[in-house]
This record gives sequence, structure tokens and C-alpha cells, in this order.
Amino acid sequence: RNNITDALQRAVEQCQSGDVLFLHYSGHGGRLPDDNGDEDDGYDETLIPVDFERAGQIRDDDLYRLFVVPMREGVHVTCLMDCCHSGTVMDLPYRFVADGDNVRMERDGGFNFDGLLGL
Repeated sequence: RNNITDALQRAVEQCQSGDVLFLHYSGHGGRLPDDNGDEDDGYDETLIPVDFERAGQIRDDDLYRLFVVPMREGVHVTCLMDCCHSGTVMDLPYRFVADGDNVRMERDGGFNFDGLLGL
């Protein structure tokens, strides 16, 4: 867990406006009951590190707080999350859909800025 969160924080610290960052995670993903009321479906999506039984899972709220919010303006970030329940694991107000019939960006109409701004 710490290796993942430390790497995210280092990326945030090192990236400058104009940089391009590709973030790739391949591993286990999951869901836990929402702990702060910001999820329409009642669940936080998670990354499950190898030491999750001791250190815990990494919630989408953690990713938003550690990586999305502090990222400098002007940094172009592409994230590829190869895990279960990854569609909204970055807690963004939009998502990329490629379901075999469609390829598009769509806004998440239920996105709750108020819940995330309080992090």
C-alpha cells in the first residue's frame, strides 16, 4: 500500500505544467461500503495492494485526495486501471467508455463535488 501511495505522491511532486504522465495499475480492485456519503451506489471503488490485510485497501477517495486534487494544472494525465471495479476508481466527473459498441467520454451526472471537496 505505501509503495503505491508514495509513488502517486512522488508523481504529483515531480510533475510540472506541460508534462505528460501515464499511470498504469494492473492488480486487484474491489469495493467497500462508502464511508463518507459521496457514492451514488453506496460503494467506494478500491485498489487492493498485496498487503491489504495489514495496511488496508486504497479507496477512490484516497486516490482523489492524494493524486487528482494536488496534481498541478497543465499536467496531462492518462490513467489505465486494469482491475475490477476500475471504471470510477479515480472519482472523476467523467469516464471513458469503450464497450464494443461505443467509444466516448461521458459525464457522470451523479458526480458529487460536495462530498469530495470536503476531503
